[in-house]
Amino acid sequence: MRRAASLLILVLLLAACGTAESPDQRACDAAVNEDPAVKLLIIKGVGNPYFQANSQDELNTAKQEARLTCLRSRGLAPKGGVERQKPIT
Repeated sequence: MRRAASLLILVLLLAACGTAESPDQRACDAAVNEDPAVKLLIIKGVGNPYFQANSQDELNTAKQEARLTCLRSRGLAPKGGVERQKPIT
């Protein structure tokens, strides 16, 4: 019984140790869909399943770039590094 209780406490403590995002990171996550490039791809895909299926990689790349741009503008993204490869369209 005592062992089970200590195991339960350990599991609960580990669950509480998740990486918490700052308010700025959450704001950037919310602002991704307001980016003009992302909006354009979403609008083009409305009612066009063929376009949605073929442009999913492009949409994901645009969302990643919008989030990274937002994080950089707030000083949260790491500096330098290698630019991501963009899918061939």
